[in-house]
Amino acid sequence: MTVRQEWSIKYRAAILERNPAFRLFRVTEANDAIQRRMGDQQTSDERRKLRNAVQALKVLRERMA
Repeated sequence: MTVRQEWSIKYRAAILERNPAFRLFRVTEANDAIQRRMGDQQTSDERRKLRNAVQALKVLRERMA
């Protein structure tokens, strides 16, 4: 069984959030969790996933503006 990383759970919550009142909070929370994880050691596959998640959150944040 794979244990989901905190960043992954928060990223998914941000992507799926439909309430505009909570969306920015979820995006910020996910980005913070990703940045914390980037400070740790990861596999190359996870590094790629982290970079992709950061990009997706950036696009989502731009669409909220």
